[in-house]
Amino acid sequence: MAETPTEQRVRRYWEEFWSKGDRSAVDELYGETFRLNGEDTSRDEWTEGAERWRSKFSDIRVEVDKLFSSGEAVISRIVFRGTHTGDLTWLPATGKSFEVGGIDIFEFDDGRVVDHWHEVDHLELFEQLGAEMRPATA
Repeated sequence: MAETPTEQRVRRYWEEFWSKGDRSAVDELYGETFRLNGEDTSRDEWTEGAERWRSKFSDIRVEVDKLFSSGEAVISRIVFRGTHTGDLTWLPATGKSFEVGGIDIFEFDDGRVVDHWHEVDHLELFEQLGAEMRPATA
């Protein structure tokens, strides 16, 4: 079955922005503002943060494993892969590779994402990078 236009835009977002750094895929997908995991954000603010995150992984790429839609929502199951080559605030670059899966739900209104729900196993990611995970202290 052929992908819908919104499914094609979500696929392009994963392949062009996350794997290649092409910001136009973000501009095409999101409105000026949207909700990310229930919190209001602007497209520019979100994109700047995502670009900083991408810069920490020199060869980051995303594979779309599953993609389907239901009503005004597109659901994707993706796999992130890359190598940790840039310092995170609390974790110096390790040079280690990682592979983690995630699920994202994009809700559209008038052709633009208005709600984006993002779930990825960050604990698994940081364990693969060798981070020592400890409870926060008060």
